[in-house]
Amino acid sequence: MKRLFSLMTLLLAGGGLFLASCSDDDNGENDGPSGGSAPFASVTAKDGSSTMTATVNDTDKTIKFGEFQNTTDLTAVEVTFKMNKGHILKTPANLTSTVNLNNPVNVVVLMNGKTEETYKMTADTPETPEAILGAKVGDVEAAVGEDKSITVKWQEGMEINHMVFTLDLVEGATVKSPENLTFDLEFGDGTLVVNYQGSDITYTVKATDYVDPMPALGWTDVTTEFAPLPAYIKVYKTTKAGGIDNNVAYVAMMGSQATMAIVGDGTNPKTIDEYETNGEYKVYVVGVNSTVQNIIIQDGKVVRSDANSHVTGAIYRDADGNYGAAYVRGIEDKLYSFPFRASGEYEEPKAAEGKAWAPQTAVNGVHMILFDNNVLTADQVKSNENTCFNYGDTDFYAHSAIGVTKYNKVFAFCGQMVEGSKGVTIPSMAQSLKDMGCVSAIAFEASGSPDMHINKKKTVINKYAQQGKPKAVQCAVAFK
Repeated sequence: MKRLFSLMTLLLAGGGLFLASCSDDDNGENDGPSGGSAPFASVTAKDGSSTMTATVNDTDKTIKFGEFQNTTDLTAVEVTFKMNKGHILKTPANLTSTVNLNNPVNVVVLMNGKTEETYKMTADTPETPEAILGAKVGDVEAAVGEDKSITVKWQEGMEINHMVFTLDLVEGATVKSPENLTFDLEFGDGTLVVNYQGSDITYTVKATDYVDPMPALGWTDVTTEFAPLPAYIKVYKTTKAGGIDNNVAYVAMMGSQATMAIVGDGTNPKTIDEYETNGEYKVYVVGVNSTVQNIIIQDGKVVRSDANSHVTGAIYRDADGNYGAAYVRGIEDKLYSFPFRASGEYEEPKAAEGKAWAPQTAVNGVHMILFDNNVLTADQVKSNENTCFNYGDTDFYAHSAIGVTKYNKVFAFCGQMVEGSKGVTIPSMAQSLKDMGCVSAIAFEASGSPDMHINKKKTVINKYAQQGKPKAVQCAVAFK
């Protein structure tokens, strides 16, 4: 009897131990079948109003979701883990957690309360449609590349400095910059930023097959002779200026990226060699030196106002980087611009007839010679400026001038009048600048004094410089 009692006691004790093991706290596991080596009863995720169920492979230790049908943004997906008995989820920290399924997620499980196993959780990333479905310039289709590029083939008639695109955007995409979808693509690629699904996507905008018009106009690209220069500054030479054989002239062409400055204060004349000693700018063109007192504006400040008795033409750059030319005059210590007079006698301007004029950088010259895309006649110059110098069809001189295009490209012209070069007339120079695309132009020094240096190298040769006595001028126009 004692032996039987002892056996029953042992069995009861053993049964008590077994029951205690089955009633231990599950440490957060969900109810489910006994675990064995399979820790997950299920892994699900919200897909909009639906639920996605993952495929769990306990051999490969993977948790795989298929392609979500209602969710395109997988950066914050709510996933729920249901654990089998005996298995505890360690990572993520909660059985329902928000995870980024754009990248593999490590899921760490404590198996049967003893060893850790790591599962790799992934999802088939939905194919996000391109933000830009198509692009055009006018009627010309542009190619939208997988490398986030937009490439258009330039065609005759397109304005390379003002390429206006239209875009076919996927629903929900918006243009961030530039809002006007306009690019200057002559000297480099453009950058377009489109916002889609909360992210900014950057595209590179390109133009191919652009044909430089300067060679067809009789100008040879000699930029390499003045290197190094920024990509947006180019240099051209002709030996047939004004259509005359052996007639030398140079043009420096500056893109809209160039910055203009007026160096000199108008009261202490210097030679162009002296102005360029600091080397800050790449192109220096002579201004004027005469009894005319220059208007000089630097960095938005009036360095010198004119004491003229008449209106003069001035080249300027405004605070937004736009180039232009205007008829200007100072009246009672204020500067005004005035409208063009197509004909008639010159009239003394009144402040009420003008507009307050406050460019960022500006200087006046000898004459406006090209305005609003029209080559001005001598009579028109007199109608607007009350005077006219060296404007005849037989007045051949070395001339200097600066012209601007509608879309902020600048051409600095400088002709030669020694070593067989005859020089040009002002009307023929104005026509040349118009042919290059300029809509307005101002004439500066003429005869023996015109000079233009690029990267501290001379372009033309004229009398004063040839004699070793370059003319001192009140200022120079510089670009970088």
